[in-house]
Formats: sequence, structure tokens, C-alpha cells
Amino acid sequence: MADPTTVECSSACTVTVVHELSLPPLQLDAEGAIQISSAILLVWAAGWACRTLIRHLKTVDGNQPSESE
Repeated sequence: MADPTTVECSSACTVTVVHELSLPPLQLDAEGAIQISSAILLVWAAGWACRTLIRHLKTVDGNQPSESE
């Protein structure tokens, strides 16, 4: 967070200005980051498992003798 800037007027008023850049992805706490990274990892693992299963099925299917033999 930015440091507040205080401006004092000649009369009896005081104005405080705070300049802050507010982007939601940059304000992520540790719990939110863990949830997002877990979801990404879970999707990646599911894709990897599907890819491995498909490769295994192609290998097993390719080694089977054909019905005509």
C-alpha cells in the first residue's frame, strides 16, 4: 500500500490523499493462491492421466492379434 500524503490548508482543514493501485490478482492471499494452484494442478493431473490411459490402450490394442489370423 502507498503511504498517505497529507496536505494542510491555510484554514482549519486537513486533507489526506492515498494513491493506491488496486488489481485483484495482485491482492491474492496465501489461501487463495493455494486454491488456484491446486485447481490448476488437478486439471493438469487429470489431463496427464487421460493421456497415459489413451497411450496404454493404444499399446494394448496394437499388440492383440487380429480376428482374421
